[in-house]
Amino acid sequence: MILGALAAMAQTKVKRLLAHSSIGHVGYIRTGFSCGTIEGIQSLLIVIFIYALMTIDAFVIVLALRQTRVKYIADLGALAKTNPISAITFSITMFSYAGIPPLAGFCSKFYLFFASLGCGAYFLAPVGVVTSVIGHWAAGRLPRVSQFGGPKAVLRAPDT
Repeated sequence: MILGALAAMAQTKVKRLLAHSSIGHVGYIRTGFSCGTIEGIQSLLIVIFIYALMTIDAFVIVLALRQTRVKYIADLGALAKTNPISAITFSITMFSYAGIPPLAGFCSKFYLFFASLGCGAYFLAPVGVVTSVIGHWAAGRLPRVSQFGGPKAVLRAPDT
């Protein structure tokens, strides 16, 4: 969890940020698995299901933006102006990825941390919360840049 969150903070490419964030999510999954209780396994399955949906959605949007050559986070600068539906969908997905409260990612992490406290993993739950906050900053850069722009606020047209 710690390695994934810290490595995601330093990334400038979209796919690499998602990949390093995936490393952190594997740590969350292992937290549920380490409990060894019914609640831990239930939280593990919920996290896997919600994480799989979020990851599929994020990568589908990134792959759909391949035509405009979005590779770096700064390349998302004009997404809200050129493709507002993709920008809103991508923002909601990344906010859920980060664990913002009313979204599914928060609910799954909350249930996971609650289950880990219930089974006596008093070290893993706070570490998970701290890495979730760090991951929020890393994953929160993508919607911030896609909605409000950045240094490169123009998407490049594909070469024909």
